[in-house]
Amino acid sequence: MESSKAIWQFYCVVLLLASAFAPSTSYWIRRGLTKDYVRIINNLNNQQLQYQCKSKDDDFGLRSLPPNGEYEWGFRVNLWGSTLYFCNFWYLDNHAVFDVFRDTIDFLYECGGAHCIWKAKEDGIYLFHIQTKEDKKMHDWEKIKA
Repeated sequence: MESSKAIWQFYCVVLLLASAFAPSTSYWIRRGLTKDYVRIINNLNNQQLQYQCKSKDDDFGLRSLPPNGEYEWGFRVNLWGSTLYFCNFWYLDNHAVFDVFRDTIDFLYECGGAHCIWKAKEDGIYLFHIQTKEDKKMHDWEKIKA
C-alpha cells in the first residue's frame, strides 16, 4: 500500500514538471511577468514609411521612419489576455493595416518569441521569426484609391 502511494506521488510530480515546461503552460506563467516588444523596420528602398500604431489604451500618433529606420516599444500584457496592438502603414500610394501583436500562443509562435519584428518592403510586410532568422511575408500592400 505504501509503495503504490509513492508511485502515485512520483507520477504527480512528473506530471507537474511536464506541464510546467510545456509551451502552453509556460505561456500562462510568463503572462504579465515579462515584457513583450514590437519593432517596425523600414526596408523600403529610399522611401519614407508612415505608420500609426494603437491599442485600446494607447495611440502613438502618426510617425515616419526613414529608410532602414527602426522603432520599437515594450509593454506587459494584461492578465485577461486581451492585449492587442494594430498599425496602419503607408508608403507612396500603398496602405496596409493589421494586428502587430496579439496575446495568443499562436501569434507569439509566429513571432518566434516575445519580440514581434515587422519589416516593410516594396512587395509587402514581413514578420521576422527570431528563432529561425527568416522573414515571412504576412501582408500585401493595397493600392490607395484616389
